[in-house]
Amino acid sequence: MCLFLEYCGAEGILEPHFVVLTIYRILTAESFPVFSRKHDMSEIVLSGIRATGALHLGNYLGAMRQFVAMQDLPDTTCLYFIADIHTLTDLPDPDELRDDLIGIATGYLAAGLDPERSILYTQSSVPEITELAVLLGNLIPVSELLRLPQYQAKADSGASLGLLFYPVLMAADILGPKATQVPVGEDQLKHLEMAQDIARRFNNRYGDVFPRPEALKEEAIRVPGLDGSGKMSKSAGNTIDLTDHGDDLFQKVRPAKTDPARQLRTDPGNPEVCNIFTLHQFVTPGGEGGGQLGEIVRGCKQANIGCVDCKRVLCTNLDDMLASYRERHEEFADRPHEVREILFEGGKRARVLFRETILEVRDAMGLPNHLLAPEGG
Repeated sequence: MCLFLEYCGAEGILEPHFVVLTIYRILTAESFPVFSRKHDMSEIVLSGIRATGALHLGNYLGAMRQFVAMQDLPDTTCLYFIADIHTLTDLPDPDELRDDLIGIATGYLAAGLDPERSILYTQSSVPEITELAVLLGNLIPVSELLRLPQYQAKADSGASLGLLFYPVLMAADILGPKATQVPVGEDQLKHLEMAQDIARRFNNRYGDVFPRPEALKEEAIRVPGLDGSGKMSKSAGNTIDLTDHGDDLFQKVRPAKTDPARQLRTDPGNPEVCNIFTLHQFVTPGGEGGGQLGEIVRGCKQANIGCVDCKRVLCTNLDDMLASYRERHEEFADRPHEVREILFEGGKRARVLFRETILEVRDAMGLPNHLLAPEGG
């Protein structure tokens, strides 16, 4: 009875969609963990990653470490998902996609993501996301989607409907669990703004259902790629994978770009224009004036250390920094069934939040609820 009273209106009248939600919770109590958005959380942090290959140092320094730290925030629930449906816009090989899903989940767990304190799931394990995207798509003119930079960049090369609809699906990712904080980089800010706009349009037309998701902006961490062409990214093929170590790591780092003006071992270098030094700043102890990092600066400027030796030091420090990660990664990699179980349970937990939202959205838009029996004989 107390579950029903929780959703009584100001006059003690039960809202229909909350009655359905409560019945749904009772009937599925064994399958879906019961927790109320009202009482168990005040902030919801959400972030996703496409399932496209191995995790790399840029992922770790730019996002994964922060995600692990967010688990300790008070009154906060963290949702992290692997965007396998988004990944389909690239038409990946099915077997590779399956492997990447487990690989990325394994990497997040190895980095310290705790499935007891966070919700880790695959996008496709929550069918309510695609239903919500279809419903929200009615609020966005096609002309707006056609103008978005991500679509424009591929419009002349046979861009698919999936790519055009990508921002609406992303809005459903965000609005479905009613996320309040979304860690985003500059390249994804437009998509968050669209989610904010869709929430505003829906609330104006149908009543307040969605909170405004805000960008969780911390100091941007830009990890350079080994080829010097820009940031470290899978598509550019310029990454240091988190499982690289030992001689394999050094052989990958050895040809990396450094100060272009330093042609000879005896030439003084400028650390400020060297990608390798930027990586040192993330992993090597000390500051530019002291410690091992300070020694690197002075050695480079005075030509007391060569670029190859500088890279060896970097690899040694990377090996040390990621040693515990690699150890945990090996443990989870040996137990893929456990990783699948964590994703399965995470999907069930995520569906609780998305299902609550779908019930509200359906009711607000005047759609019959498929959990209710039809009226009449």
